[in-house]
Amino acid sequence: MTDRELLELLLQKVTSMEQTVATKQDLARIENDQGNKLSALFDAREIQFDVNERICDTLNRIEGKMDRLSLKVSSHDTWLKQAR
Repeated sequence: MTDRELLELLLQKVTSMEQTVATKQDLARIENDQGNKLSALFDAREIQFDVNERICDTLNRIEGKMDRLSLKVSSHDTWLKQAR
C-alpha cells in the first residue's frame, strides 16, 4: 500500500468519523428538542385538566341553582293555582 493510498484511506476514515459524530450530535439535539416539546405538552395537558375541572364545578353549581329555581317556580305555580 502506497503512502497516497494510506492517506486516502485515513481521510475516508476521518470523514466517516466526522459524519458519525455530526449524526450523533444531530440526534442528541433532536432528542432534546422533542423532550422539551413533550414536556410542554404534558404541562399544557395539566393546565387544561385544571380548567376543565373548574368548568365542571361551575356547571354543577349552576345545575344546583337551576334545580332550586325549578322547585321554587313549581311551588309558586301550585300556590297560584290554589289561589285562583
